Amino acid sequence: MEQNAPRLAFDDKADAALLTEIANGDRQSFQRIHERYRGLLYTTINKVLNDTDDSEEVLQEVMYSLWRKANLYSHGRGRPVTWLVSMARNRAIDRLRSKQRQSKLKQAYASEIKVAPRQPKNTGGFEAVARRETCNAIRTAVLDLTEVQREAIEKVYFDGLTQQEIADQLGEPLGTVKARVRRGLARLRKTVSLDVNSPS
Repeated sequence: MEQNAPRLAFDDKADAALLTEIANGDRQSFQRIHERYRGLLYTTINKVLNDTDDSEEVLQEVMYSLWRKANLYSHGRGRPVTWLVSMARNRAIDRLRSKQRQSKLKQAYASEIKVAPRQPKNTGGFEAVARRETCNAIRTAVLDLTEVQREAIEKVYFDGLTQQEIADQLGEPLGTVKARVRRGLARLRKTVSLDVNSPS
């Protein structure tokens, strides 16, 4: 834990009771756990990722997972706070490894696109240059997206999935998926002018 992180007086018995209540669908207990441990879990995640946006997204994923899987906690898994921190750290490590894999793919992709694409024989000089510049701008914009934004956009526009289907597939809230697509498209539009209608 960072030195400037708030000191919490852990009450294992009370926390375990809250987890049991969450497992039974008690939203007030979930809110109490959220308020109590949000800072600690965010700090844990951000120490692994060192990225504000990613850390916030992973924190949302952890909280959503807690709401759905609180019943998996048992005293045999250790203290409630230890279980929560472990869940947050593992999810952050998974995200980091995924980003590292994606970074390698990006490097390979960037190396590959250095080779100039072949143009049709009937394409004029100015048209060819404009097309090449547009393609390069789009590639650059896509490479600048975060992994989760790129994944969401690819699933929508290339795999033909609805955002609800993506949420179901990833086990994440629909609002989270919609936010990723929205932010991803906004970043794309900063680089290139795209007339894209986001499917519902």
